[in-house]
Amino acid sequence: MIDYLNIPTIALINTPISKKLFADKAPLSAAEKRMLREDVESIAMKGLLQTRTIGLPSYSDDEYLYDQIIVSEVRIKSLSKASAIATMIQRAFPVPMFLILSHDNQYSINWCVKRINQADRSKRVMEEQQITRFFAIDDRDIIARSWLHSLDITKLQCPTLKDMFDELCGRLIMLTVSDEAEVFIEANAYKVEQFRAVLKELADNREEQKKVSAKIKAETQFNAQLKLSSKLKTLQFEEKRIKEKLK
Repeated sequence: MIDYLNIPTIALINTPISKKLFADKAPLSAAEKRMLREDVESIAMKGLLQTRTIGLPSYSDDEYLYDQIIVSEVRIKSLSKASAIATMIQRAFPVPMFLILSHDNQYSINWCVKRINQADRSKRVMEEQQITRFFAIDDRDIIARSWLHSLDITKLQCPTLKDMFDELCGRLIMLTVSDEAEVFIEANAYKVEQFRAVLKELADNREEQKKVSAKIKAETQFNAQLKLSSKLKTLQFEEKRIKEKLK
């Protein structure tokens, strides 16, 4: 999986982080310690992107610091714990990080923006995390195969490390966009924010559908059921209309 990022040789590392060291250094809850022990196989740093290794200048302001970007990999034992494990590991690293999760030849990539904590500038506030679906690197997943080839960082034209991080984030969300559109769509810097808004609209629509479906199951009055069913059909039609915005 790491090969698709095409990280320059000088920026490649392979530094294992023992679970004991991670547990000693990271502020983990009792539940997280158990998850680390039972659901994580291994953790390793795979790439270190900084001025010295890829030539891009760092970026800093009052809210953000991008003097390095880490690429790490965690091998997990359970797909159901992927998001929780990603949160645990992201919180342990104050620097921006792309985290590859792997399980039985399936992969997912997790990332989030980390803002400087104004009360303690040595700490970071994690903004909304994002994570791709799990995918296999084979010829059967046509969309994922095309998308993987778009992640080559040597093809990114970026003035700073922050711009590289933002650009790669934009390319990562295109797996979800392409899945919804049912065809691979190349990242477009001018459309990424539009795609994000459409994905949010889709998520809100589907959440509302779940709520209406639950009400239909609980409703005993026939007329009320009909009214709710009509609302559900409207939402389903709206979902199709929203998806068309991605094509």
